[in-house]
Amino acid sequence: MKEILAVRHVEIEGLGEFEEILNEIGLKFLYLDVWKNDIEKSQLKNFDGFIILGGYMGVYEYERYPFLKNSFLVAEYSLETEKPIMGICLGSQILAYVLGARVFKGHKKEIGWYDVFKTGEHKLFDDFPQRFTAFHWHGDTFDLPKGAQRVFSSSLYENQTFVFGKAVGIQFHLEVGKKMIKHWAEEYEKELADEGISTENLKNQKDEVFDNLKKLSKNLLNKIFK
Repeated sequence: MKEILAVRHVEIEGLGEFEEILNEIGLKFLYLDVWKNDIEKSQLKNFDGFIILGGYMGVYEYERYPFLKNSFLVAEYSLETEKPIMGICLGSQILAYVLGARVFKGHKKEIGWYDVFKTGEHKLFDDFPQRFTAFHWHGDTFDLPKGAQRVFSSSLYENQTFVFGKAVGIQFHLEVGKKMIKHWAEEYEKELADEGISTENLKNQKDEVFDNLKKLSKNLLNKIFK
């Protein structure tokens, strides 16, 4: 059975609904909590693919958060060996950074439920609609890496999804469920208050929106890692 290494930067920002999906499609997964444990390149050969998850730190804050070197190493290794990798939120920014693109603070934080829409085509996303509602929580953004294919944009940020070989960077959060959003809203309550964002608006989303995210996630994870 194939095994995926999930790189986690913050305890509460894990795989979310992806855990159940990976089990359903017959993929094992193991967390690497980079703030607790380092990893060597030689250990990465034991894994068939990688998912780099989100976090509140910026890619450019690697001196303040030295554990980010582990995440950079995983991204570099996957690109060198052409093993499949997905980067979510901070993970997408790490992929962009390792591919030589600029990562920087955006003009406005994108937190909450916003539509993303297709601005490019790629076979991994053939079954995704032209537009759908996704969950966002980020303040940083990035330039499109040279040679990458942009697939999705939002009204605030044009680089929401890109594909480079077997690497997929997704700025928004496909992995969220109701419990995860509730937990984040409680943990990051001050940030939401500072931005004037209602926690109720984050949590009160229709079941069909969550169902759609889960369906899209299952199809995508199957295509990337199976």
